[in-house]
Amino acid sequence: MNGYQCSSPPMAPVPVMAVVGPTGSGKTGLAIEVARRLDTEIVSADSMQFYRHMAIGTAAPTETEQAAAKHHFVGFLEPDEEMAAGRYEMLAREVVRDLNARGKIALVAGGSGLYVSAVIDGIFDGPTGDSELRARLRREAETRGNAALMARLREVDPAYAAGLSSENDLVRVVRALEVYETTGRPFS
Repeated sequence: MNGYQCSSPPMAPVPVMAVVGPTGSGKTGLAIEVARRLDTEIVSADSMQFYRHMAIGTAAPTETEQAAAKHHFVGFLEPDEEMAAGRYEMLAREVVRDLNARGKIALVAGGSGLYVSAVIDGIFDGPTGDSELRARLRREAETRGNAALMARLREVDPAYAAGLSSENDLVRVVRALEVYETTGRPFS
């Protein structure tokens, strides 16, 4: 089991500004300019930029860009470390509270919708991740196929399954089954 769970009860939305969009769309430059004008700091919500040694493949801010405006959560994890959305929610909201306490509004920047939503709105208040159960479900997908897991999800949580774009969204399929197997209640 991972030791991270989002807050209970769910945290209220927090006041932030956000610059979001796909990789290569100019978020970094815009966020730096806004942060400089507002005298604030950037809270990265890009799940791949959390990791060291991946600057080129993730379009992470350069040292010069990070010097122009303070960035939180860029290159702060080793590639083999895990970052869950619940952990990010707690860490990022701590930075937001600190900035707010100093009279600044946090500027969230990134292209990972889950992480942007986690810091702004909070996330699902459910059971912590169970790495053994998740690994078992992933092995099952490898041997029986994604369609088999999706079929099971349609049986236990048809509402959530209907909202997924495809059976290939394995992260969401596995998490929904993990929650169901852990709690006996559908993810939806």
